Amino acid sequence: MGYAWDFSSVIRYKQVLIEGLLGTLWLAALAVTTAMVVGIVVALCRISATRLLSWPAAAVIAFFRNIPYIVQLFWFFYAVPVIFGVQASPFLAAYVSLSLYGGAYFAEIYRAGIRSIDRGQWEGAKAIGLPMGGVMRHVILPQALRRTVPALTTQTIEMVKLTTVASSVAYFDILYAGKLIADQDFRPIEAYTSVAILLIGALLILSWAASRLETRLRRA
Repeated sequence: MGYAWDFSSVIRYKQVLIEGLLGTLWLAALAVTTAMVVGIVVALCRISATRLLSWPAAAVIAFFRNIPYIVQLFWFFYAVPVIFGVQASPFLAAYVSLSLYGGAYFAEIYRAGIRSIDRGQWEGAKAIGLPMGGVMRHVILPQALRRTVPALTTQTIEMVKLTTVASSVAYFDILYAGKLIADQDFRPIEAYTSVAILLIGALLILSWAASRLETRLRRA
């Protein structure tokens, strides 16, 4: 017998699904924004000639990139209250852990973009009297950011997908909402199919926007 699809429970609890999607997008937006800032800071420290900056930055990148994200999430959620005596909410644990995890990846993307700039541009900017900060701000970073848009987009999409892991610590995101709906009428296939459709739609819109941005930057 064929499976009898029934999306009535999804339709009945559509508001729950919408709120879950908003929770996912909110967490993703904050974490990605923070991770991009963290990534720039860590990348600049990583390429610094000062070992007191470059070595700790390299250690931070290696640490957060090589530990599975779910382990980091659980550590912030369960270990922080024990060590510091401060209860971390599901949102806070997910936000901090995802920001640091993504920041390590963004740092390597930025570093690769900065390293890709021809050495002559560094020397030319210095020759006209620009200080190192000015060289980086006005000459190097704008070009590096344009070159790294595809990689930044890929990492952003990965972070959006990783937000669903936050449901494992009871953060109310789209996956958690899907589970609640599935448990109501025991229709998990319909519930999680709806979750997948909404996530795919959101990621397609993000990819389209990034493609438009890349095209405009190339023309600039």
